[in-house]
Amino acid sequence: MTLFNSHIKTLRITITASRPIYEQGVRLGDTQGEYAKFENGRFQADDKRVVEKLEKHPGFGIKFWKVSDGESKPAASAAGSEADLESFTKVQLLELAKKRNIEVEDGLGKPELIERLRAK
Repeated sequence: MTLFNSHIKTLRITITASRPIYEQGVRLGDTQGEYAKFENGRFQADDKRVVEKLEKHPGFGIKFWKVSDGESKPAASAAGSEADLESFTKVQLLELAKKRNIEVEDGLGKPELIERLRAK
C-alpha cells in the first residue's frame, strides 16, 4: 500500500482514460476510465500499476508526492513520529487533536497544531 499527499484537496488524476465503444460505425457508449481521486489531499494506492503510473505522471513531485511505501500505520498510532505529523493535512491534525482531547482555538495554524500534539 502506497500513500500519496497533495496540496490540492480534491485532486483527480487519470490513470486510464475512458474511451468510446464503436460497433459497425455506431457509438454504443464509453469504457469506464480509472482515476486516482484524492480526498482531503490524500490518496492510497494498493495496485502496483497505479503507483507506477502516478510516479511517471508530470505532476508527481509538484501537485502530489509519495508519502510512504508498504504498510501504513493508522493516523492515531502513527502520530508520535515527527515525520508522520508533518505529512498530515490540517484537517487530519484537527481530528487527531479532538481524539486526544486537546483544546484547539479557531485560526490555529498547522505548525501550532503539530506543536500541541507533540507536547501531549
